[in-house]
Amino acid sequence: MKPTAPAAGSPARQMNLIERIDMQPKRLLALGCSLCLMVAAIAAPALGDEVAFAASEKAAAIDAQIDWSHARLIAVQDAGRYKTLDSFAREAIHEMYGKEHFPGLSPMATMMEWLFNRDAYADSPVLRIKDKGVQIHLSAHMPEAARQRIQQTGYMTPREFDDPVVAQRIIELEPMAPMVSAMRRVRGTEAVFRHMEEMLRIVPAPNEARDAMWHTIAELQANLPPDLLAKAGRSADSIGAPIPGVTTEQAVRGVQAWAKVWSAWKEGDAAKVQASIDQLAEFLPTMAGEGVYPAESQRAAEASYYSWGKFTWGYWFYMAGLIFGIPALVTGWRKPWVISIAFLMIAMGVHAFGIGLRWYILGRIPVANMFEAIVGSAWIGIAIALLVELKYRTRVALIGAHATGFVAMMLAGFVVPGGGTITTIMGILDDLMLRIHTVLIISSYALIFVAAIIAVVYLFSYYHHRAATKSAEFGAVVALFGGIVLAMLNFVFVKGLDPSGEYVKSSTATTAFWVAAIGSLALLLIVVRPDTSHRLIAAVTGLFLACLTLAIGNHGFSLGMGWVMIGGGGVWSLGNIAGRVIRGAASPIGANPRLAAVGVSGSFHDLALEKPILAGALPGDKSSPTGLPMWLQHIDWSHLIILNMVFVMLFVGTILGAVWADYSWGRPWGWDPKEVFALNTWIVYAILIHMRFVTKNKGLWTAWLSVAGCLMMAFNWCFVNFYIVGLHSYA
Repeated sequence: MKPTAPAAGSPARQMNLIERIDMQPKRLLALGCSLCLMVAAIAAPALGDEVAFAASEKAAAIDAQIDWSHARLIAVQDAGRYKTLDSFAREAIHEMYGKEHFPGLSPMATMMEWLFNRDAYADSPVLRIKDKGVQIHLSAHMPEAARQRIQQTGYMTPREFDDPVVAQRIIELEPMAPMVSAMRRVRGTEAVFRHMEEMLRIVPAPNEARDAMWHTIAELQANLPPDLLAKAGRSADSIGAPIPGVTTEQAVRGVQAWAKVWSAWKEGDAAKVQASIDQLAEFLPTMAGEGVYPAESQRAAEASYYSWGKFTWGYWFYMAGLIFGIPALVTGWRKPWVISIAFLMIAMGVHAFGIGLRWYILGRIPVANMFEAIVGSAWIGIAIALLVELKYRTRVALIGAHATGFVAMMLAGFVVPGGGTITTIMGILDDLMLRIHTVLIISSYALIFVAAIIAVVYLFSYYHHRAATKSAEFGAVVALFGGIVLAMLNFVFVKGLDPSGEYVKSSTATTAFWVAAIGSLALLLIVVRPDTSHRLIAAVTGLFLACLTLAIGNHGFSLGMGWVMIGGGGVWSLGNIAGRVIRGAASPIGANPRLAAVGVSGSFHDLALEKPILAGALPGDKSSPTGLPMWLQHIDWSHLIILNMVFVMLFVGTILGAVWADYSWGRPWGWDPKEVFALNTWIVYAILIHMRFVTKNKGLWTAWLSVAGCLMMAFNWCFVNFYIVGLHSYA
């Protein structure tokens, strides 16, 4: 008799499914590698070289023949600190051009071109005008081709910038409140464009203290003998007073070396440029008093730090580890887990080396600006998540660690204003108590993000377990309404009506969307019942998100939110569909002991008997009162481990902040915007911790409140810092 096939939902069929999955680890690894290669292939075109400027052809030939290893270590006094000539070049050109060098040239060669050959770039688009409104206003009077180029690329030529109409328009825009930040950026571009020579203070003040003002080569000319000044067609009156302590021989040597660099660069003589710039690099330190000129090892460290892109490219390792970490969580296989751990170790090594090198360069713990806070806090949060992962083998903590590292390094490398420029610490921040407070707060913020990632994993798993099809439909509806937001942008926003020239919407449209948002929210609260159609709930939720976005957001926010809804909803929907296909007709994961192990293999079997101490001990947790599978309980407990740390660290950090404020400002609490929203963030987690005592579905409430807490933290860290003026605006 022919054997009968097991029923779709039978235990035998479920066991066969697991056995088939367990036999394919090599396929999973191949898939992970393929995904890595796919992402690299997609990203490769975007990383290609730009088209070089025609004026740079001679400079590129010189650049290729010069060894900048000595010249780039010349010290420059700029922006309140000593930096290398290479750092100065990168930062100054970035201020003017938006990137650290012109296409086809190194940062040092780009600086030399701008110092010695800027006239050749009169018609090259090298001046970055970042803000759209400013682009519109400054180009309004120009021919159509120039106007379109400026508004599409954001670059102006020096000749266009020197237009008297542009100069007058800048003067008119500068006092306008909406334009203050944008015009500050324009003035920064103009400062480098017009005054780079005056910014280049490379001549030490002999016999002066370390913080004494250094001088430019032009100022050094005042110490030349009268006959040499006359030969150069200059007079002492036109240059200024001589620099005290500088001998005639020193002045002659320094000015002649610089003049030779200038003439050789104009002539295209790479050998002469090399000899002259190396001579200058050797001579300048001899002019400084003992202990004033920065140590060579420190200058070399800074040059390496910048040349290696501040090590933010470590996000590639975090991304690769995340690609392997997801299947490690879903399947419980050991090999992808080991590979993901290995990538995490490599990424953390690159990450830590970058932090350590910056620490050595600065001579202080790097937590004084947004770049340093994001990079430093992320590493601490990742390290704690790694310890949790190695202790409990949760898999989900590994996902949180990789996602946190990836997002942090991407933000630091591509989003944070200033691009991670090394800056001096403000006097008010130079205090041990404040550093402890700062480290605790930013570390808790990193853990908040780790917890939010785990919360999203829990929410996806919870709704997928409950009803994968309904969950997929909900994600698709959110993505659909994200598309509606994008489609309505051109109808809601009009370009160039306000002083900034940005997109604006009428008060009528704002009122209409507020009414629609409030109405859809009220409808949502009315219709949400156990027997309500999930499609209706999804539609009303999507309508509420779309209307709220268009009610409160400007054009940029609405555009970004629309894409977030499309991307987030689409990934959510596709994830549920993929999970449903993999599971097939089998019963929900967790119905069978072996199925319950999927995604939580290893020491998680032991957690079924006893929770980690760090997850707390609440009555009823172990009995799974909500009827959820044990693997979901384990994700919840892992989540709670991180949240308990967040609660304590936020509390202690806030108290230490009050102690420092009392010591520094004479009052422990002053209702400063940053203080208020820091307290609000802690209150969210206080509610979260105590909510578990009164609600039955602990994991679900915890996950949603964790996401809310992360949003509050992001608002506090970003919006309050940049858009609300207060005592903490420097943070």
